[in-house]
Amino acid sequence: MGWLRSTAAWLRAHPGVTAIACLGVCWGLTMHAMGWAQLAHYAQVRAFASGSAEIDRWHWQTNDKAWVDGHFYSVKSPGVAGLSVPAYLLFDTAAGRDIAETMAENARETNYPRWTSDNSPSIQNYGYDPERADRVAAQTERNAPLIWGLTLIAAVIPAVLLLLGVRWAADRFEPGYGTAAAITLGVGSIVMIFASEYFSHVISAALGFGAFLLLMREREGAPRPWMVGVAGLLAGLAVTFEYQVGLVGAVLFFYALARAERRLRRAFLYAAGALAGALPALAFNWWALGSPFEFAYGNAVDTPGFTGHETLGLNDDGFFGITAPKATSAIDLLLANRGLLVLTPVIAAAVAGIVLLWRRGDRVAEARTIAAIGAIYFVYNAGYWLPFGGGSPGPRFLIPALPFVALGLAVAYRRLPAITLGLAIPSALMMVAGAISFPLLGEQGTGEWARFIGDGRLEHTVLTGLGVSNAWLAIAPVLAAVAAAIVLAFRATPPTPLGDLRPALGAVVGWAAIAAVGPTIAGDRTRPLEGDSALILIALAAGISLVTLGVLGLRERSSQPEAAVRPGAVLGESSP
Repeated sequence: MGWLRSTAAWLRAHPGVTAIACLGVCWGLTMHAMGWAQLAHYAQVRAFASGSAEIDRWHWQTNDKAWVDGHFYSVKSPGVAGLSVPAYLLFDTAAGRDIAETMAENARETNYPRWTSDNSPSIQNYGYDPERADRVAAQTERNAPLIWGLTLIAAVIPAVLLLLGVRWAADRFEPGYGTAAAITLGVGSIVMIFASEYFSHVISAALGFGAFLLLMREREGAPRPWMVGVAGLLAGLAVTFEYQVGLVGAVLFFYALARAERRLRRAFLYAAGALAGALPALAFNWWALGSPFEFAYGNAVDTPGFTGHETLGLNDDGFFGITAPKATSAIDLLLANRGLLVLTPVIAAAVAGIVLLWRRGDRVAEARTIAAIGAIYFVYNAGYWLPFGGGSPGPRFLIPALPFVALGLAVAYRRLPAITLGLAIPSALMMVAGAISFPLLGEQGTGEWARFIGDGRLEHTVLTGLGVSNAWLAIAPVLAAVAAAIVLAFRATPPTPLGDLRPALGAVVGWAAIAAVGPTIAGDRTRPLEGDSALILIALAAGISLVTLGVLGLRERSSQPEAAVRPGAVLGESSP
């Protein structure tokens, strides 16, 4: 028991790391329902485990598939599947399937089962065969616990490592504020949701950001060419997990050359590492499709029809579905019912922090790199035919850029503390609401979150699988872990005076107005707010933010004029 006491003491002495660990517990406890994207990865896992690239046996379980030369393939990059195969072989045993079946049965006994369809499945996605539709729905329900186990490896652990990396880098930009930046990214952005979803976004973002961290560390000391090569390797591996993250690698190439010494050698090492990291993806294409530069994405199924591949060409426009950026898409990305400024307004504070970092002058190379990655991803996303990527609580294709932009939060919390905190609170409340109710939101709008929470229709957790039928009791440890992470982040952050609260109050009220009116500006492309549920959620989030700022402001004014007060002090915490 001595090691437990020593571990507990270490965690108490390191509240920042403990805060991130708490978010890891939150994500690890959550067991989401499955959609086409998760099932496309899972079909690829099972194909790899059987020694094949084709997903013919499982293609009716997903429409994220391609039809090439008489066979079905997942349109996903092979990284997640390749990483998941060893764990899948461990889980896919008689004992593992029995445990999964038991957990599925327990979830089915709740008032609102989340792994089963509320209604009969839409038969047009299953060859217009109702028996097949019901059979696939039952298989999906049984597979949900197994996919959760794979999610721990492919999403939860990478998300924890990503936040630790953000904390490390942000502390170098603004010492002491790294934890605040990392926890805000983890709770107040769509990372909160995708950190526990079987998608490739978070792990590819972690790899791309890891490449940046290595290059940043290398710039701080004597030249170490090997680190440049390893950074290239990580950037290449990111492509193996998600092709689009090659945009990050391309920008980081120029960051690697920002150091004047031996640029030709640095360029060669980075490029060689990147090629080595991307080789698994190229090898997969060669094995499956006959050419390293043939991608299943280019033959994606548009309409399954009776055959599962009635029409192809889902991504035929432009370059794999990417055309010139469209103003309407840019507006949607910001102002639609799932837009950045509507659901996660703290991103605006992060962008302001990057601007302040650039103007400060001591981290110009990093600020330029971050700004370039953020701008390129926004432009690319505005040019894609499906800006939000289907059902998603925000523009999920921007996730690889978010950890870079989040570094600006460290500067923002130091220079604009009241505004940043004021916008972080509604961002966190929106993302937590989505994470526990209906994570992969479609055109329904955020009112669906309010309705689900009001009805007690909450996502399942490990406790649900163990037999806890009360949804609020099952979700309670998840909410407790989030609360602990926030409290510990306050504790890990230096005392910071909030100053004049009027700009912050104006920012919160302005956000509420944007959240209420923005979807109407976006128009019928993303369904404006309907009913009162979304407005109630917005008002609640704004109200909590305003009350919190008011309480902190009163506390600050009641203290000694020269004393700096930080938000955590209100909770009765001592300085670290």
